[in-house]
Amino acid sequence: MKSIAQKSEKKQRAEEKKLAKKKERIVWYAGKHGKSSASRKYQEPLSNIKRWSKQYDGTWQSLLCKSRRPHSHPNQHTLTEETDITEVWTQHGCKGMDYVYCVLVKDYGYTRTIWGLFHALRRLGLIHKTKGKGRRNYRQCTPCEIPGEKIQIDVKEVPYYCIRGKHRIDGKKMYQWTAIDECTRWRFVYGFEEHTPENSVKFLKMLLKVFPFEILTIQTDNGTEFTYKFVSDEKLCPFEEELKRLGINHRLIKPRTPWHNGKVERSHRMDQRYFYEYEHFRDMVDFNGKLKEHLEWTNSKPMRIFKGKSPDDKLFEYIWVI
Repeated sequence: MKSIAQKSEKKQRAEEKKLAKKKERIVWYAGKHGKSSASRKYQEPLSNIKRWSKQYDGTWQSLLCKSRRPHSHPNQHTLTEETDITEVWTQHGCKGMDYVYCVLVKDYGYTRTIWGLFHALRRLGLIHKTKGKGRRNYRQCTPCEIPGEKIQIDVKEVPYYCIRGKHRIDGKKMYQWTAIDECTRWRFVYGFEEHTPENSVKFLKMLLKVFPFEILTIQTDNGTEFTYKFVSDEKLCPFEEELKRLGINHRLIKPRTPWHNGKVERSHRMDQRYFYEYEHFRDMVDFNGKLKEHLEWTNSKPMRIFKGKSPDDKLFEYIWVI
């Protein structure tokens, strides 16, 4: 079955053809009886009939409506800028548009806005418009003002096609634990072989050692690696017990609302795009080694929300202030 968009496009083409045929009849009448006479009969401005007569080449296709979009603009990108954009995008396009924009500004003296870069990439055919359902409108949460005020934690299963060697033959899986600070977007990640609450506790202890600020709140989903809320009313999950012992507040998001943990979810999408699409792992040592290199890159990656500063830069600023 044809989609609504296809039907609408077909209907629009039919209307344009009908209008062009009408213009052709007016031009024929004007050629035989004069343009003023055609204007009076068809109730069309004389200027339109003169323009159509010049435009007509003997076929009705010549009278179809054409785009009025200008071919040039006084503030358009120069050939040098387009060459620089193509060069940087070829080298660093897989790292995202924000990274490419920061490289252009720092190394090539690029003075346009990031939206100007976006339209240039579209015009040059380097990126294409994705077909999606559109962006949802969510209620904005209160931003965190100090590092450690709230840290989102979640688990991502490593795609099966990334696993190689004996680890894959044995049918084993890999999981990535991720923690992201809402204030600075600084992350910490580590991989485990089993999806258990005990590994969540291990990950928490590792996070406390590397994060330079006191952690006040940790936000997670309702998975059994973080809580037994939907499993038992009496027994506490080991992860919850450890948080209670440390005096850290544990905040759970509502069921089936992953956007409430949006920062860590988005970071997982970036991991999929910039890391898992290009890497493969033979064992946990190999996985954690490559994951560490990727973590260093993400924490030093310029971010648009911080006007070109990286999470490491933001964290360093708060260290100096305190």
